[in-house]
Amino acid sequence: MGTAGALKPGLGGTHEIGRVLQHDLDTALLEGLTGRPMDGPIDLGPAGPVLATGDRFVSADAERDLLARTADLVDMEGYAVATVARRAGLPVRLVKHVSDEAGDGAVRSWRESVDDCAKLLADWARTHLG
Repeated sequence: MGTAGALKPGLGGTHEIGRVLQHDLDTALLEGLTGRPMDGPIDLGPAGPVLATGDRFVSADAERDLLARTADLVDMEGYAVATVARRAGLPVRLVKHVSDEAGDGAVRSWRESVDDCAKLLADWARTHLG
């Protein structure tokens, strides 16, 4: 559970992720260096938005618009969590609450909304996880 930036206008609220992908990893380069294939997108459920995970906080409109071609939301940890769970043979659900619009001003928006997001995620967990 955590926060995510919206890559598409009007996307808000809490979402269970359907698919997660790594957006800023040069898989071709790493495969060439290691000689091993890298993991691709991970399907988590039959429905739900696509989450793009990367190592940097997306806070520029141009980067957001580029990512919006392949995903709905963006975060910095979802893909790692899903990868570890899959390799361990454990089920995983990713739940994200939209904290910002992943564009210009996102850092300020995230800081202002993170406490409220945590409360909303706790409410979601009480309702959906018992």
